[in-house]
Amino acid sequence: MSITVVHEVWRALKSEIDEANLPDAAESLVDVLIQNDYEASDIKAEFRRDSDVMDAVKAYIASQEEDEEEYEEEEEEDEDYDDSW
Repeated sequence: MSITVVHEVWRALKSEIDEANLPDAAESLVDVLIQNDYEASDIKAEFRRDSDVMDAVKAYIASQEEDEEEYEEEEEEDEDYDDSW
């Protein structure tokens, strides 16, 4: 399914979602798109005027950066480990 169609469906459904639940719904939308191989940059380009989705994309990118930093720290710890007995 093209991201344009997803955006049209989101716009149609968004008015039916309680405003308090929009951030969670947008986060779920971004998660599903990412799981289906859409790039964050493509999502940002298509949903650039939707603040809820943009906030969710920013949160996704931030979480990925945190995960990458944690992975790099673990790699450094593994390199520092001296297993010679």
